[in-house]
Amino acid sequence: MYIGFYLRLCATAFFWALAFYSVTAVVQVFPVYLSAFFRFFFASLFLSVLTQIYGGWPSFRGLRNRLDLIFLGVVGVFLYNICFFTGIKLSDPVTGSLIVAANPAVTALISSLWKREHSGLQRWMGIVLSFCGLLLVFSRGSLETVLGLDFHPGDIFIFGASICWAFYSVKGREVLKSQPVLGTTTVACIIGALLLLPLGVMEGMGLFAGIPGLSSPSIEAMHASGASSGAESLSLLSAEFHLLLQPEHVLLWLHLIYLGFFASGIAFLFWYQGVRALGAPRASVFINLVPVFAMIVSIFLGSWPHLYQWLGAAVVLTGVIITSRSTMQEQKS
Repeated sequence: MYIGFYLRLCATAFFWALAFYSVTAVVQVFPVYLSAFFRFFFASLFLSVLTQIYGGWPSFRGLRNRLDLIFLGVVGVFLYNICFFTGIKLSDPVTGSLIVAANPAVTALISSLWKREHSGLQRWMGIVLSFCGLLLVFSRGSLETVLGLDFHPGDIFIFGASICWAFYSVKGREVLKSQPVLGTTTVACIIGALLLLPLGVMEGMGLFAGIPGLSSPSIEAMHASGASSGAESLSLLSAEFHLLLQPEHVLLWLHLIYLGFFASGIAFLFWYQGVRALGAPRASVFINLVPVFAMIVSIFLGSWPHLYQWLGAAVVLTGVIITSRSTMQEQKS
């Protein structure tokens, strides 16, 4: 009876795993913030259609409702994707997927500290174990890195994205008691896209040139040629858009469309249907498949994950499973 929903949740995990590779491909050429904007521009279009078909729009009446929606858009889309896209550019897909895999444990920690939710010993054990796995991933298996706190900048950005997602999830759980799931997510995507647009424009004008992780090769090259302000910056922006529209970048645009329609739109629709049919605790278990699929794709592409990534995956996922089981048991009781 539930096989169809299980398959949809598996497909969702696969779409999200592939998203790490699509983002990696895009940000090596396209500006980081502009890439994030286009992802959620496409996602907003698709989700708006889904909202009209499957569910209503959220209520904007009252200051509290408006502030809640703004919070979800700023934290869950805007800040999350600044950290996520920058982190993936500086790190790698497998490491990124392992850090994001700890989201349930990070969310449980934020929920306990922020909302003062009761957490039993089993949940705390799962959280601690997940963070031990994250430490193994952060350090690349090097004790010297841990002692020196010399972590990779990309990993820190991705962990920042995980923290943003945790706050988004905890606040979203509260907001969705009175607001429709699909419509609320759509509005959050629209708000996030609108906030990413001016950053993308400034980035295209070369205002972030020279900052590691925030400039495309084309922007760096044009900035080095002397374009710096005023009309020159506008000319730089125009030239950057012209470069992005070149035929050789068609594949990268397909990656962005995939990120918007599949990794955001269809994936969320499947996730929403799975949660509605199976319940959030059972559906959340399928998030554990994301790093598994990411590692399989890495092997398929000819790049075997490192030993510390295998060990980190085992520790993180074990911790997440313990945390998720504890959450399900506490909800039943």
